[in-house]
Amino acid sequence: MKLLSIGVALAVLGSPALHSQDDGLPPWVLTLSKIKRQAKAELQRTPNYSCLETIDRSQKLPGAQPFKPLDTLRIEVAFIDGKELFAPQGAGQFQDVDLSAFMSGGSLGTGAFTSVARNLFVNSGGLTTGSGEEKLGDRATIWYGYKMPELSNAYRLQGPGGEAYVGEEGRFWVDANSLELLRIEDRAVDIPEYLRIRDVTTAIVYGKVQIGPSPVLLPRMAETLVTDADGHQDRNVTEFTNCREYRSESLIRFGPDDSDTKPPVKKK
Repeated sequence: MKLLSIGVALAVLGSPALHSQDDGLPPWVLTLSKIKRQAKAELQRTPNYSCLETIDRSQKLPGAQPFKPLDTLRIEVAFIDGKELFAPQGAGQFQDVDLSAFMSGGSLGTGAFTSVARNLFVNSGGLTTGSGEEKLGDRATIWYGYKMPELSNAYRLQGPGGEAYVGEEGRFWVDANSLELLRIEDRAVDIPEYLRIRDVTTAIVYGKVQIGPSPVLLPRMAETLVTDADGHQDRNVTEFTNCREYRSESLIRFGPDDSDTKPPVKKK
């Protein structure tokens, strides 16, 4: 059974901000500026929270049909003071560890919970590569293309041949009327041959979830597809449920071998 680990880390790329008060900018730039400001405000006002992350994993051998189920992982994931933390389902402790610590084989990706959206909108990462209008189901949407270079150190891949930072490109869609973020599709590019990974794609669906006194923008579902150099494919379909504001007093461990006891983290 193969062990592939995909990680996406937060990065501040320093892209210049767009200013809607400049009347000389084309309409698509003005709309993009509004979208980025709105999404950034939505993400920044999100309180510390946790969700149950259910990951259905399946695999397909080269030339085989269809995907065959591998297993289902259930992990508690939290976003606390700007960090993604994990814990086994039902555990009282969140840990600052790689998500791969909770699996024994197959592929596993991180980044769908917070990193992809925050790179694009909070950290102003990515260069715009195009835009257009499109229907998602019966919903009118606006899409924008983007790309991020490998030098941003935002996307880290681990494969049988080692690990490396790679570039990424993709699109995001927003509601044409409310400008609310609906979907992001992201693809790894410029993958070194020695990793023995041919392709990695991730699609994330967003929606409003009641957290505390008001609804906030959170990921609802995600799908990651990994294709290795031999054509073997691993698919993860992730659902985020039972999301709630993080208010409890818990001990956060920074690594499984950390012998130093950390003080409890208190949330109002």
